[in-house]
Amino acid sequence: MIKAMKAGFGLTALAAVALFTGSQQATSEASVCAPRDDLVNQLGLQFNESQKAVGMLGAEAVMEVFTSSQGSWTILTTDVNGNSCIMAAGEGWDDNFSTLVGQGV
Repeated sequence: MIKAMKAGFGLTALAAVALFTGSQQATSEASVCAPRDDLVNQLGLQFNESQKAVGMLGAEAVMEVFTSSQGSWTILTTDVNGNSCIMAAGEGWDDNFSTLVGQGV
């Protein structure tokens, strides 16, 4: 199981993203944290993911959803200091769902 990384020690952002997304699930005990720019760069390089949505988590953090056209997705939270943690990751993202729901499906 992946242990939380708070101070940037142990794994590079590249290895951290690979380990976390390889498990394809998050638990309350597992999160990978690194500077936001490092995680975002690796999500783009490894999985071709880009930001799809962003929302405020109070005054201290934001949540971001990154997706790829191949269906992979990652949810990051980022604090005011620019530190991000991967909260969840998976496969099967579908942008068409909201369109289908509007059509009564």
